[in-house]
Amino acid sequence: MLDLAVVDLADLCVALEDHSYEASWWLDPRTGEIRYHVPDVDDESDEDLDDAGFSRIDPIASHEAYRDMEDFVTRVPDRRAADLLGRSIQGRGAFRRFKDTLCEFPELRERWFAFHDARMRRRAIWWLAAEGFVSHEVAKRAADEYPDPPVGERAVDIDALARDVARDLRVRYGERLAEVLVFGSHARGDAGKESDLDLLVLLVGPVDPWEELRRIDDVLWHHSQLSGVTVSAF
Repeated sequence: MLDLAVVDLADLCVALEDHSYEASWWLDPRTGEIRYHVPDVDDESDEDLDDAGFSRIDPIASHEAYRDMEDFVTRVPDRRAADLLGRSIQGRGAFRRFKDTLCEFPELRERWFAFHDARMRRRAIWWLAAEGFVSHEVAKRAADEYPDPPVGERAVDIDALARDVARDLRVRYGERLAEVLVFGSHARGDAGKESDLDLLVLLVGPVDPWEELRRIDDVLWHHSQLSGVTVSAF
């Protein structure tokens, strides 16, 4: 078994993400040394490294890296940023578009680096365990030291949010607005992080539900975007 402390996890993370065809990565299970190998440049061949007892480090599947981007996007509290990032990872070229879109949000970009680093370090540790270089117990303790960092969740004053929406609806409807009531999970007190803010909008006179929702959609979207909480109205 290797002493986990002798393994450069940063280098192992790079190796696990390197899908280049020109080079390969190897680990010496006796010393923990990680070697970058280019056949046309280095004197040794892949066969030489294999014969010398080195273990080849194959990269992770691309769908694992893609899942990290998906998970990150779901945790972004800024609705505009989350929407743009979510669009960026659809279809071919997702990884490049995701990185380009992050450049528009410098603080979020730094949070992605921290999030990505924690995910990859855990993968590197569990790779060592799967290859039999460290024990499951050692891997579990080490992996627990790299939890996903917060992406930017922030506490929202739901009562204040409801009052702000009601204020803007008053401007939109004037005397037709009788009352705005909170119902659903926030009214019951059992709302979770992903719960919508459900509002019952009471209007005076005839009501066409679809027309009213169309009329106030921009108000609901504006406050959803600012707060990070989806505001729904009935």
